[in-house]
Amino acid sequence: MTQINLFEQDTPLQFERILIYPYPDLRRLWVRIWLPARLEDDAPNVELIVYNPDGTENNSLFLLAQTDTRLNNTLHLKDPVTPGETYRVEATLSLGLSKDAQLVDQQAFDLTLTFRDPEAGEQGYGINCSE
Repeated sequence: MTQINLFEQDTPLQFERILIYPYPDLRRLWVRIWLPARLEDDAPNVELIVYNPDGTENNSLFLLAQTDTRLNNTLHLKDPVTPGETYRVEATLSLGLSKDAQLVDQQAFDLTLTFRDPEAGEQGYGINCSE
């Protein structure tokens, strides 16, 4: 009998994909993050920070010790929001639950605050998100 291993231990722990779609109201972001399936006890922390066009922090999302490989969340933006402006998104993947958590991966990208319709096939914002 052949055994199929669903976990790939040789795959590095990193963001496989990050995809963000602004909702039509432009006050919420639909956030989807893919992580590799791993058998080890590595339960990474995921932090996502959205910066305003002027560089100040708008809001953040912090998920501790994630065991899922597909994360799906909504991030609410703080007022005021500026439609059409470019916001900066930084994503950090770390291991450990202390101040000395080990940085594993870090990604950053720009997001223009305009509605993108995923059902119409419009491309979202992120990394490795071309379908």
